[in-house]
Amino acid sequence: MDKVLFTSLQIEELTDLIKSCIRSEFKNLPQQTELNEQPEDLLSTEDIQRMFNVSKVTIYKWKKKGILPYYKMNRRVYFKKSEVIDSLKHKKRKLEV
Repeated sequence: MDKVLFTSLQIEELTDLIKSCIRSEFKNLPQQTELNEQPEDLLSTEDIQRMFNVSKVTIYKWKKKGILPYYKMNRRVYFKKSEVIDSLKHKKRKLEV
């Protein structure tokens, strides 16, 4: 690692050095298109209620039993749509057996 004495640098040189470092780090970040990922749809408790026509109590029980994976953000509970569908399909298969 190169040592830089800040006392010997002009302010313009320092800002150019910082900008150069930041640009190189941004170039190393993977792009959204490179990852081929779409942002995940998040559902609220109310969305789940409407989707499956169940009460909040039922959703709470499903969460407690581990049937529905959930995430907490700022004191609110959210569900990933793909995980909800997968977990309920899996639960349905268990019940049919």
